[in-house]
Amino acid sequence: MNKIQEFAKKYTIIYCILAEVVVLGGMILAGMLMGMLLGGSGVDGYVLQALQELIGALLAFAALKVSGCADILTKRGIGFWKGLAVGGYFLVMGVYSAVVFTVIYEGDRTLRPWYLIAVFVICMVLVGITEEFLCRGVLAELLLHHYGATKQGVWKAVIISGVLFGLAHLSNLLGAEPVGVLVQCVIAAMMGMAFAAIYFRTGCIWVTVFLHAFVDICAGITSGLYTGELVETISGYQPIQLISVIPYVILLAVLLRKKKMDQIIARIDG
Repeated sequence: MNKIQEFAKKYTIIYCILAEVVVLGGMILAGMLMGMLLGGSGVDGYVLQALQELIGALLAFAALKVSGCADILTKRGIGFWKGLAVGGYFLVMGVYSAVVFTVIYEGDRTLRPWYLIAVFVICMVLVGITEEFLCRGVLAELLLHHYGATKQGVWKAVIISGVLFGLAHLSNLLGAEPVGVLVQCVIAAMMGMAFAAIYFRTGCIWVTVFLHAFVDICAGITSGLYTGELVETISGYQPIQLISVIPYVILLAVLLRKKKMDQIIARIDG
């Protein structure tokens, strides 16, 4: 165990915050640099964001390595397809959101070029990789080791990693409206808790990577197909949308009910 891992074990919450700051800070700096170099050249916004997210994915992978958590990338847990069934709520809600957002969209419906739509999809996949490697692969994993494989330990890891995931979205204040960002942070925190619960239930990080990318693609479908501006979507969030956290509370209660919690603890101890 190297000194970084010793620090992570002893000061877990501080380390988790620092890991988040380093990864997100690196992404912000990369975005600013690319904005200065390419921003005025007419490069599509999702191309710039995809490059930024690629940097983020590399930083998140590095965080996995230095934190001693890289072995999760090869763990299958209960299996990918069974894992998707566990996270089926996000598959259903993703499809529902994509249909609703597409139907109510009132802007110009001229499709962007296919290759820019492909860039949008790739960008969202990279978002899923970056945020899952960091927030579930590093934060939730370290917090679980810190608090222990008990019912209380799992709940603490789920809640704290979810809150940190929500706070990470404050970085969107650099471009989007404050009210929309704050609403996004609260919803993201609850979503992060649900993803952490699914990760602990399945034991497979690739399940949450897929679900995360799928949800983001569906939520940003109109920006990917028509406008190319995700900031517009975030700025449009309203406080009334906070009602959407209620299903997450129910989902957490179902995912971490006693029978399933016992299975999580048994798998971790095994």
